[in-house]
Amino acid sequence: MKGIVRFFSILLSIVLIVSIAGLFQNGISFSFPLLLDEFVANVKAITDLSTITYESSEGSGIERSVFPIIFEYYSYSLSILLLGFVLALVSALLLTIITLFLPHRLQEILKKTVGFLEAVPDLFIIVMVQLAFVALYKQTGILLFEVVGGFDRPLVLPLVTFSILPSLFLYRIMLLIFEDELTRPYVELARGKGISRWKILLKHITRNSLVSVVNHSKSIILLMLTNLVMLEIIFNLYGITWFIISNVSAQIVMLSIIMIYIPIYIIEFVAKRLITHFTGEEVPS
Repeated sequence: MKGIVRFFSILLSIVLIVSIAGLFQNGISFSFPLLLDEFVANVKAITDLSTITYESSEGSGIERSVFPIIFEYYSYSLSILLLGFVLALVSALLLTIITLFLPHRLQEILKKTVGFLEAVPDLFIIVMVQLAFVALYKQTGILLFEVVGGFDRPLVLPLVTFSILPSLFLYRIMLLIFEDELTRPYVELARGKGISRWKILLKHITRNSLVSVVNHSKSIILLMLTNLVMLEIIFNLYGITWFIISNVSAQIVMLSIIMIYIPIYIIEFVAKRLITHFTGEEVPS
């Protein structure tokens, strides 16, 4: 029940924020009656999605329903977002486990390197990765992936670029969590029973660290959503950001945010239930 209340409260918060922003779309104008009218209109638009339209071509004046055309852009952006998170999670987990098997001196060097890379602006990393592949192509004639998108919608390079910073953040978080878990009494008990370090890390520590990792996943997702906007603009990707920019409308923005929010909420909800089932620990909302 709490999950349903939370879901709809966030949904209404999105509608309210977009309604407030919509009042300033044609200049500065704010009053409570106007806000109420805008809010009611947006709620009605959600209940009847066929009323949300876009201009089929600039200056044509022909309005068409955003469905099903919006799914073409939405599915591309959502696939980059979700696959990017999975790639970042797997990369961070592997790097964390490898780090814990390295000598202490190498661990410190790796931590400092990651700390430095985290301080580098997101935009700089995205541009540098793009330029690196362009330079490689100029020098060798080898084009590993499409560098700039369009209607072909390249996936691999944007995905790799997109997951770099989240991987670093997740790696730093996981390393702290894993190092803390290694000091727990159950680890010493497992070692005393002759259980290998690999098995302790993979079976026990990874499982017990899931709650903490999920708690930090919200901030990682917010970071990735911000990066997704920059990525789509820089790589000229025809995703949901391009659709919003091409069809500036409060209701289209609202719909796009809600469409991104729903699968993220469902995945988070299912992940929490699975973690509670397998570990017995309640994940806070």
